[in-house]
Amino acid sequence: MLTHVNPDGDALGSLLGLALGLESLGIRTAPLCADPVPAIYRFLPGAERIASDFPAQPPMLAIAVDSDGRSRVGRLALGLERVCTTVDIDHHATEKAFGDVQWVDPRAAATGEMVYRLLRAMDVAVSPDIATCLYTAILTDTGRFCYSNTSPRVLRIAAALVRAGANPQRIYREVYESKSFSASRLLGLALGRLSQTAEGGVIFSTLTQDDFRSAGSTPDETEGIIDHLRAVRQARAAALFVALPDGGVRVSLRSQGAIDVGEVALRFGGGGHTNAAGCTVPGPMPQAQDRVLPALVEALSRE
Repeated sequence: MLTHVNPDGDALGSLLGLALGLESLGIRTAPLCADPVPAIYRFLPGAERIASDFPAQPPMLAIAVDSDGRSRVGRLALGLERVCTTVDIDHHATEKAFGDVQWVDPRAAATGEMVYRLLRAMDVAVSPDIATCLYTAILTDTGRFCYSNTSPRVLRIAAALVRAGANPQRIYREVYESKSFSASRLLGLALGRLSQTAEGGVIFSTLTQDDFRSAGSTPDETEGIIDHLRAVRQARAAALFVALPDGGVRVSLRSQGAIDVGEVALRFGGGGHTNAAGCTVPGPMPQAQDRVLPALVEALSRE
């Protein structure tokens, strides 16, 4: 079982929730992700089991969750070539579905919602650990139940997960109120460089490799910074540009619903959905901004 690079709460919560559910039926699973688990998600039950390499013995079945496109699983895509059957479970509205069995539901608020519906259809008892994983998936992909994808159905599922043992207070604190000192310093550097496009409407910032060294932080500690940019009153869209060690630039995008940032990310080989998306583009930083920011401004002009 695998999910996308730069994993977020929906990716990891769906991955682990489904793995735990299948294991309750006696099915052996191996959760995989090419990138490390960000510190704020290490409380998830089973997070310590997530490996970064395919098992030496090719599995009969691989299930990819929340991965809008084969390339989004990173180097694990090579391992899929040795698998007999691949299943793709995703809620992103793109044309990048892959595998022998494709279950894509863009109406779902999160892949975690789809996994919950699948487990219930299989008569899997939702344990407190499964509930914790799936509640985290839904909480993060609905922007704490504030994005436009927060539907009555997903709220009913969240309530069912709480009844099954998910602890909303603890999960919220783990995800949103447990930043390390170095991550807080990194946030300060990003906010200190806050800018907006000349046309207004797009709030953006940058982080360099020197910033990581200065703050003593790691790449996974950028998680959540983009939400501070999105929270600026003038922001109809937000972008965080992070310089990578290999010279590329990772771009996180958020929208207040005015535009589909998933569509913008797709133009640059990335993915996501209407309100939250991301991509990686060639550097250096000025050229990366010169490509992505006009695309956001152009999308806003078509609103």
